[in-house]
Amino acid sequence: MILPLTGSWKYDVIGFITILYIWETYIKIRQYKKVCNAKIPKQLEEHIDEEKLEKTKAYQKDNYRFSFITDALDYIENILIIHFNILPLIWGLSEKILVKFGYNSEYEILQSLVFMGIFMVINYILNLPPDLYNTFVIESKHGFNNTTLKLYVIDEIKTCILAVVFGVPLISIFLKIIQKTGDAFYLYIWIFMAIVQLLILIIYPNFIQPLFNKFTPLEEGELKTQIEEIAKSVNYPLKKLYVVDNSKRSGHSNAYLFGLGKNKRIVLYDTLLKQVNNEEICSILGHELGHWYNSHNIKLLAFGEIQIFIIFYIFSHLINYTPLYKSFGFDVQPILIGFILFSFIFTPIDSLLDFIMNVYTRYFERQADEFAAVSLKRSDCLISGLIKIHIENLSNLIVDPLYSAWNYSHPPLLERIDHIKLCQENMNKKKE
Repeated sequence: MILPLTGSWKYDVIGFITILYIWETYIKIRQYKKVCNAKIPKQLEEHIDEEKLEKTKAYQKDNYRFSFITDALDYIENILIIHFNILPLIWGLSEKILVKFGYNSEYEILQSLVFMGIFMVINYILNLPPDLYNTFVIESKHGFNNTTLKLYVIDEIKTCILAVVFGVPLISIFLKIIQKTGDAFYLYIWIFMAIVQLLILIIYPNFIQPLFNKFTPLEEGELKTQIEEIAKSVNYPLKKLYVVDNSKRSGHSNAYLFGLGKNKRIVLYDTLLKQVNNEEICSILGHELGHWYNSHNIKLLAFGEIQIFIIFYIFSHLINYTPLYKSFGFDVQPILIGFILFSFIFTPIDSLLDFIMNVYTRYFERQADEFAAVSLKRSDCLISGLIKIHIENLSNLIVDPLYSAWNYSHPPLLERIDHIKLCQENMNKKKE
């Protein structure tokens, strides 16, 4: 068994959380300085003026200043929870609640559900003020928030109900599988998680998202015809084409594909339709079709399945490791607590896996851009569309390399522009 570096798993975790906080704060400071000193880059001289640049900088600076505060609060919260053994206190409280209703600690799954309920309520209360400030102050100040307080409350109620409806049975089944399958539980949990992920792909877009947004079929016209033609040109089995009313909550824009097998659908944000023209929309969808054509989602899903298997395989060797529980103040060894504590000590590996995933996805994004630019011959419209979206959404235009490498799943805009132009040049050379 691997021993803790400091002699205590608790203080190993506190040490790594501290190192990670210092590192992420350092690269965020680098990025903040980049934003403050940003000038109009050469690639964007024809697309943005000083006024728009200043608006972008103001929005980004507000976001970064706010994140410095929330990151510090999150760090302090995590350190206090671990150092003062808050989790054992919540576990003890959950047992007292069970006793009041005639149950005892033998009902481990029920106690685990009560524990999660208390923990989630506390976490929700702590995170509510920052979320309200971000939505109704920062986003409103810069013209992105269209959410009313009434709509916000309704969304929160729906989210809480869904968390209970889906969370209670999933956690219960998760714990029951581990209880019943012995040392080889990691294999059964891996299968269970794979099934859950597949169900999410079906349930979320078809049943959950419509609870929050209205999906309207794109009206007949030039844009619909163009999209159907581009989908047909790459044999994408498009069945339905929707516009979603994102503007009732936010001014930000997007587009995405979803669906399994031959039942594929495309969704456009209504805000996107206002920001770019038809050719640019088709080019952006060409990028999304590039992900489908290159099976990126399947590859990411496979990567995720491997990651899940590794996580639960390692956890199977620590689930009964008494010193781990004692290090965090527990005299009992509940399965749920064991997994939470394991997630603490797995944090260094998890951070590394996140970094690798970002490298992985940025490569896929470049492939998707290349597909739209070369295979679909839409390089110019793709560039202009990406520029418009970034400018309208006040996105980062100048990005620090370290910050980008650690945080971004997509290459920064300027890198994407240069890559698309290079793809176009290489295509032209081949023609010659």
